[in-house]
Amino acid sequence: MWMSLSGVFNRDRLCILGAECLKAIYTALTTGVFLTGFLLNAGLDQAELGMVTSLPLIAGILYPLSPLLLERFRKRKPVLGIARLIFHSLVILCVTLLPGRVDDGALFWWMAAALLLGNSCNILVASGFPAWHIGFLPEEIRGRFFAISGIINSVFTALASFGASVLADAARESGNQMYWMGVIRHGAFVLAILELLLLLLPREPEYPQSRAKGWKLLTLPFGNRRFCLTMVPVFAWMMISTMTLYSANAYLLEEVKVSYVFLSVLQAMNIVTTAVVMPFWHRLLLRTSWLRAFQKVFLLFPLYPFLHMLVTGRTYVWLLPMTLLAYQTILAGGTLYFNNMAYLFTPKEDRTAYLSWYLMLVNAGSLCGQGLSALLLKLWPESWRLGNFSVAPAQRILLLQGLLSAGFGLWFGKVLLKRLEQKKDS
Repeated sequence: MWMSLSGVFNRDRLCILGAECLKAIYTALTTGVFLTGFLLNAGLDQAELGMVTSLPLIAGILYPLSPLLLERFRKRKPVLGIARLIFHSLVILCVTLLPGRVDDGALFWWMAAALLLGNSCNILVASGFPAWHIGFLPEEIRGRFFAISGIINSVFTALASFGASVLADAARESGNQMYWMGVIRHGAFVLAILELLLLLLPREPEYPQSRAKGWKLLTLPFGNRRFCLTMVPVFAWMMISTMTLYSANAYLLEEVKVSYVFLSVLQAMNIVTTAVVMPFWHRLLLRTSWLRAFQKVFLLFPLYPFLHMLVTGRTYVWLLPMTLLAYQTILAGGTLYFNNMAYLFTPKEDRTAYLSWYLMLVNAGSLCGQGLSALLLKLWPESWRLGNFSVAPAQRILLLQGLLSAGFGLWFGKVLLKRLEQKKDS
């Protein structure tokens, strides 16, 4: 049994799994609805919220430089640890301490600078941890590991979100919301440090020497056409799935007036939902392939934004549970398949270079998705009136998200999948 405690490699896998669980918790507490609420209460409007969360993604242009730095080291643990510590200190701790300590007019720029610098430090070594840890997850157990870790992570995420939401709603009633949100984020920082310790515990191997040196290392992945084609759905998934990451939450909190507790209870459904649907997604993978299964996710994903855009103050009690159930079901499959896209056509000896480009495209996809959302909120901040109905800006973005996912899913199946299979057969 690969999850057994016996054997060095099995203990290393447990460290990786434990780090993923801690990451799921502190990520839930410092992103999504809680980051949205924190920044809105700090004084940012919806457009500034979209910009301050998308601007740091510009640091993603540094991803290809990661192998130039990491390939200089046969042992990378100290470099990875220090960079990750700086990342958490700026992105979680510093951002938490800024409101009330800088002028309101300058808060946006201080927030953007902290997030930009913190993410830059992390990006320069970002491919180091996955290139190190994937060695403990051979292909024959990788799908099973990702499926089980997805279920376990959903449990920790839901429990953390519920606990934090109780505090957030209590703080909203007391009028001291920023204080309690700061407490939540300080707790998340402690968990991030514990995650870092677990990431550093597995044995570090002697990394294989890359055939390419210097700047040739940066262009190496471009010679692998199948890898390049696989990065197209990677970029598309990140762009489409993150478009409404903050605008949809801001819409629920500000316009629909949904409570944090109600949202967290619905998010807690993810525990049961993921456990129930993950075997289905895994069986689909076994019957088809990583790419064919991933294409099905794009076709199903529009169900979420089309339902979400219909959520209003009069319908959220019954419609929002249906919406999040659909989202959690589809996202479970999307996360499972997405996790392996970087490794499908990646040679072991050049894994750092390939992973750097993969991470850059992940970041670029998020930047395009969130940046497009922020731009639309800035250009058209007014609601549309259609007779007796009002269409908020966030609802328009949800509509666009669904149309883009459906369109890409069709193109993926008719064009891109055929090209990848032809390359495979040739």
